[in-house]
Amino acid sequence: MLGITRLCLSYNLQMNVGLPANSFPVAGVVFAWAMPSSGAGYELPLFEIADALEDPKLSIWLHLNLSNSQVQRWLEKTSLVPERVVEMIREGVNLSRLERIEKLDDCLLMVMNDFQQEFGGDHGDSSLGTLWAILTPRLMISLRNNPLRTTDKLRYDLRNGQLNPVSAIEIFHELLDLRAEQLRTLLVHLSENMDDLEENLLKGREFPEHENLGRIRIQCSRLRRHFSPELIALHRLLKRLPYWFSDEDKNSLNDDLDLLSYLVQEITSLYDRAKVLQDEQAAHVAEFNAKNLQVLSVMTVIFLPMTLISGIMGMNMEDLPGLKGSFYEVMVIMAIAGAAVFATLKLKRII
Repeated sequence: MLGITRLCLSYNLQMNVGLPANSFPVAGVVFAWAMPSSGAGYELPLFEIADALEDPKLSIWLHLNLSNSQVQRWLEKTSLVPERVVEMIREGVNLSRLERIEKLDDCLLMVMNDFQQEFGGDHGDSSLGTLWAILTPRLMISLRNNPLRTTDKLRYDLRNGQLNPVSAIEIFHELLDLRAEQLRTLLVHLSENMDDLEENLLKGREFPEHENLGRIRIQCSRLRRHFSPELIALHRLLKRLPYWFSDEDKNSLNDDLDLLSYLVQEITSLYDRAKVLQDEQAAHVAEFNAKNLQVLSVMTVIFLPMTLISGIMGMNMEDLPGLKGSFYEVMVIMAIAGAAVFATLKLKRII
């Protein structure tokens, strides 16, 4: 169910007003990346994070484990995270949204969806988790309860030098791009499954299992329910961008919006394909059952005279009291009973 992600964009938070170094939740840090104003970025050692937060020449991405109790206590005390965000995280709010909060130094709050990292699992799994993030011009803090694919992929690419962002805003754009790539990969997997099911049905090899089609429809419905609201959120963000978003950042957000719109359309298309295939499957099953019933009806018609004759000729009324020599009377009773059943069926419009 899919989760969803909030991003708090605050351009006026003071990075030098944090907790002392010995109060920083080192045990809850999943990853920390520093981006100096000049030079390549590097991974921050855990015990240097608190000092790095006070360095105005560094842009930093902090990825924290929200299930860690030290992180939860730190969130309630630090000035780096607005109180509104802490309350929403505590309440477990996970609906897609992106809003600008002027009372919090013009802070923009956003919740995003990400795919849970199932180690050793199927890449076609669409289990969703929630990713909260706080973004300022020089700091992005992301929080999650369970491992997520996009943030893990972003960590891997940074460590291997495949990405070289120079600011927290670029980290944010890379996060959106990687998440879109994860969604695209999932949709390709679902589309390939749909192609196989459609091919088997059209060639008449076998009927697709109802559970497979139902699972695809449920996945598409869940994805559309979680990702569609983010289109509105991105539209709202583009209309009220913080001043520290450059024209290039705005263009990147436009590209992210176009890509997300395309992917949501693909989700809707897959949902409709699964629905049409289910209807086609139901029609094929109905046709198959109709042919079998036709065969049974023909066999019944063929053997009905023989059954009737053998039944009549096999009646032995000589040994039944009161029926000796009453063959014609029995035939009349049988005819009346048959006519009564026929009239009843006609009266109830069954035939």
